[in-house]
Amino acid sequence: MIEQTEQLLFAIFGFIGFDYDLQTLDNDCEEGKKELVRAMGTFMNTVVRIVEMPIIVCRIYLLLNFEYQRARVIIDQYIQRIIEQELAETADIRVERKRTSLIASLVSSLQRDEKIEMTKSEEDKKGLSRDEVMGLMLSFFSGAYTAVATVLVWFIHLMSKHPEVQAKIKKELAEYNLKRLSIEQLDSLIYLDCVLREVLRFVPTSVGSIRTLTVDDRLPKSGFQLRKGEQVFISFYSLGRDKRYWSDPDKFYPERFLNESEEGNNNKAALIPFGGGHRQCPGQDLARFELKVICARLMQLVTFVDGGPEVNSGGYKQRDTIKPKYIGVAIKFD
Repeated sequence: MIEQTEQLLFAIFGFIGFDYDLQTLDNDCEEGKKELVRAMGTFMNTVVRIVEMPIIVCRIYLLLNFEYQRARVIIDQYIQRIIEQELAETADIRVERKRTSLIASLVSSLQRDEKIEMTKSEEDKKGLSRDEVMGLMLSFFSGAYTAVATVLVWFIHLMSKHPEVQAKIKKELAEYNLKRLSIEQLDSLIYLDCVLREVLRFVPTSVGSIRTLTVDDRLPKSGFQLRKGEQVFISFYSLGRDKRYWSDPDKFYPERFLNESEEGNNNKAALIPFGGGHRQCPGQDLARFELKVICARLMQLVTFVDGGPEVNSGGYKQRDTIKPKYIGVAIKFD
């Protein structure tokens, strides 16, 4: 199920970000898409391993990691194909597009002559090199779908464990039957918003974030001294399960966000699954929108049933994101 949700979100991101059906990039569409998703998984898992390595150790590790090297070859080939397809399009085809895609914007910024640009100073350079465009596309690929796919898997698992929550979502959706929802109708789904916020609190996709101090500081309560240049780890999971900030934090209870005026239910600073400040995830609005659309449609069409403790016990598996270790649900079509 994890792989299936990743494939779904990967395809969605292809249309939204690059205006491409990523399945068309390989003769064997289904196997090609799986290969790319697996390669992205290998890439992201490797990034998690090397994030705290010294630079020299990191370079040696990547050089000798043949699984990572193979994954990079697969990813680079796909990105090159997307760039070449975009470059091959005529001006008339681009004009006919209803919107400008991310890939179109990146490719349009390609340098006309990289050799000439390399001789210029950083201030005088214009446009992006092909390597820079590929690097940007890789960062969009790697970050755009994994987190959303993970939240979707946890949503399915938690719905199977809490049928009463599913029933409330379906009741909220009942007036729309099986119709496709407008933006205004999606905005009116307050309880579904609460459920998704509770999923992100209960099981954040990432264990946390690291920030480097730019000035000396001191923690107000403990008086602990922090020095410029030191790194601070912010645990998203701990924030979401801290009794100082949440009432009954180990309970999956979406209604806590319906009653935010009550003590222990209104802690925006303790719910930062996408980070906070000027370095928070720039794609979080898109991620939340994707999640709401997909979950609303799923709840219109199916009911998730607990597959039993042997196959659906949850647990945690730390990879590029926090994934469920065991998930097995039955799907009942409504």
